[in-house]
Parts: sequence; structure tokens; C-alpha cells
Amino acid sequence: MSDRPNGSSLRASLFGSPRTWLGRWSTGLAVGFFALFALWLFYVQARPIARPTFFSDPLHVVLILGAVAAAITGGMVGALALGSQRERSLWVMLSGLLGAFVLYWTIGELTGH
Repeated sequence: MSDRPNGSSLRASLFGSPRTWLGRWSTGLAVGFFALFALWLFYVQARPIARPTFFSDPLHVVLILGAVAAAITGGMVGALALGSQRERSLWVMLSGLLGAFVLYWTIGELTGH
């Protein structure tokens, strides 16, 4: 059945919501990434203007850099939650994967690959 003292099973901890403070932060930052990314997409489609440089449109920069920062930070916080606090929620694992993917994509864009 269950070898945990409070009677919860591994299945409940895997598919349930995060139990730790870091796990909840990681999941919240992943949700923030999707919200900022959606706002950026709507903004870019609503204002199809020429942007000669990346920093020529301040709102464009704030939205996309905020989304990237939220994803990467959420991934790092998720890794901390998984490693140090033994968080086992699927949402935290997915947040870590999202952060790793966005970090990989960002490094690829910055190095030109």
C-alpha cells in the first residue's frame, strides 16, 4: 500500500499539486512564462511595426525577456525543489523541462546556431 507516514502514495504526490514552497514557485513561474509569452504574441500581431533593432520597442523587449527570465528561473527553482526538498510533482518536473528548453533555445539564439 503505502510506506509513507502520512498515508499518501507516490501516485498522489506525482500527479498532485506541488507540496513545497519552491515547487509552487516553480509552477507559478512556468504559468507566468506562458502568460507573458501569450501577451508578447498578441502584442506583436496587434502592432506589426518595423523593429530595426531588438531594443527599438521597449514593451516588446520587456515582454519577451520577462517570459524568458520566468521560464529559466522556474526551471532552476524546480531543479532545487526536486533535488533539495524532494518534490515529486509532475508540474515541477515539467517546469524544469520548460526552463531547460528555453535556456537551450536562448543559448542557441545567442551563439547563432
